Amino acid sequence: MKRYLPILLALLILLSAFGCSILGTGGEKNIVKYDIELSMVRKASDINQRYRAPVADTSLGGVTRYAYEDDLFRSIWSATEAGWELVLNNKSEKPIVIDWDDVVYYDIDNMSHKVLSNKTKFADKGNEQEPTLVAKRGTIDEKLSSATHIYQSPVYGFTKRPLFPIDFSEAIRYKNKEFKLMIPFTVDGLSAQYEFVFTIKDVTQELSASDPWSAYLTDRALGTNF
Repeated sequence: MKRYLPILLALLILLSAFGCSILGTGGEKNIVKYDIELSMVRKASDINQRYRAPVADTSLGGVTRYAYEDDLFRSIWSATEAGWELVLNNKSEKPIVIDWDDVVYYDIDNMSHKVLSNKTKFADKGNEQEPTLVAKRGTIDEKLSSATHIYQSPVYGFTKRPLFPIDFSEAIRYKNKEFKLMIPFTVDGLSAQYEFVFTIKDVTQELSASDPWSAYLTDRALGTNF
């Protein structure tokens, strides 16, 4: 029982620190919401080539996604403080290879981070990843995470912390900030580097019955080293 006392104490501290200030009348909590758009896509080798700009798509249950396509592929993106969701359709007659170990996330300070595909276990974040082959005319569905933001929780095992602050007083400072993903797409041994630029359009608070970052908040209260 004694070994659980620090955890119980930390939980009491967490509840007292956040409970009164964020609970709504119905027991909901105020959580931070980031409105993030795919604002620009650039291809490093063809900076003068014309591309269709990303287009907003709100057809999926009120979730705003952004579509971008060129002659090689069509992609649909959504981004949150948890990471990215991507649906990619190969429009060509040849397979596309994505080596996830060559994909880089650049944060708002232009610091680089390794990116994990959803096939990679969090515990294996330091290992090489298996490349993805997108068959001709094929489609893949991916959820991407920053490896830097995966940590080992003393309570929950390997889990994720947010890319951006979830305390509103800090989060609001991130409005209009940009971050990006650099992704090489390889066809017949030749790679084309794409830069996907994301902009934080707005930061708000909304009432929610649950907090997606409750595990992270618990670990933060426990003094976990992130």
